[in-house]
Amino acid sequence: MSSTSTLPPQASQPPLRLTEPRLIHAFILLVTSGLTVLVTAILGPSLPAMQAHFRDVPGADYLVPLTMTAPMLMMACLSVFAGELSDRLGRKRLLVVSTVLYAAVGTAPLYLESLGAIIASRFALGILEAVLMTVSTTMIGDYYSGTRRERFMSLQTTVSATSAFLLNTVGGVIAEHGWRAPYAVFACSLLLAPLMVIYLWEPKGRSSMTPEQYAQDSRSFRAGMLAFNCALTVPLGMMFLTVPVHFGYLHGAIGVQSPAQIGIAYGINSLGVITGTLLFGWVLASRLKVPFQLTIGALIAGVGFVLMQSATDYTLLTVAGLVNGLGAGILLPTMVTWNMRDLPVSRRGLGTGAFQSCFCLGMFVNPLLIVGMEKHLEIARAHAIGLVGQVMLGLAVVALLVGLLRRGR
Repeated sequence: MSSTSTLPPQASQPPLRLTEPRLIHAFILLVTSGLTVLVTAILGPSLPAMQAHFRDVPGADYLVPLTMTAPMLMMACLSVFAGELSDRLGRKRLLVVSTVLYAAVGTAPLYLESLGAIIASRFALGILEAVLMTVSTTMIGDYYSGTRRERFMSLQTTVSATSAFLLNTVGGVIAEHGWRAPYAVFACSLLLAPLMVIYLWEPKGRSSMTPEQYAQDSRSFRAGMLAFNCALTVPLGMMFLTVPVHFGYLHGAIGVQSPAQIGIAYGINSLGVITGTLLFGWVLASRLKVPFQLTIGALIAGVGFVLMQSATDYTLLTVAGLVNGLGAGILLPTMVTWNMRDLPVSRRGLGTGAFQSCFCLGMFVNPLLIVGMEKHLEIARAHAIGLVGQVMLGLAVVALLVGLLRRGR
């Protein structure tokens, strides 16, 4: 009798455990998804020294920054396939293997001599980041539901923003020891792999379903809704990368050249993002429907962009960054949880990967669009960012009207 109570049948284990995830499970998955910020946060301060090292390589001015953008491009192209693979093969094994390889590939520039080989390793890293981000996010959706899921989805952005805030500072300190030194930080994923093996379990999904169960579960999959969410996610990605890429240029345009001052402004923007994610998870998620969540997030983010366009001094520009960060912190978990909520278990990896691909595509396109408007249309960068703000304000109006119409019905 005791053996029956302590050792339930194998088939019944996942449903029982899915209701009992503890803090350690959330910690592992949230930190895993936060690994993707290493590419931009830890390496940025070392790029000038790296460019000086490879100054004799033809096209180094374009190739060195590619070490940061190459992983983002791969995530845009491959996240959807990583999600589909996790649906077909299962999630835990794919996550553990990718985490170990992430350390090996991420630290490769410590000993690679050729700039071409380093860039190739960054493309390979992007493949692994597509798996890590997609599968860890999907598993949060597998392990949690309802309000708990939405809170942990908001914490995912909180962890990423906090990591970026801390790593920007740490990256500068580490870069004092040479441009290769920051790449050693990628080995930290080796600390996560054993924790995954010990604590995570394979959630019930398509890989464990019979053909009949898969057909039954797939009936609730709405491809059109996923396509609509993904279409909205591209401009969301563009919006989310606007401050990280262009905020420093806006400071330079108003005469602020101090790296310390600009760094503080970036930090305040990150604090805005963190505050927005917490506001979503603990206030908005349980009280407002999605259209009104989108309305608030888009409105605040749009106002922040418009304020950036008109800011004429450091204080106003910093406040604008704080306002925009608050809106961005609300918008991202709103879209992630909305997308996750409508996905059946058997298609959850695919849907999460599709969302991640579109989000990264938007981030990759952002500098091309903004700089293109500046160079070819002769629109000042501040005005181009103001146009992004007007688009966000338009989205807020549309979302509000949709919400009011639904409430009327």
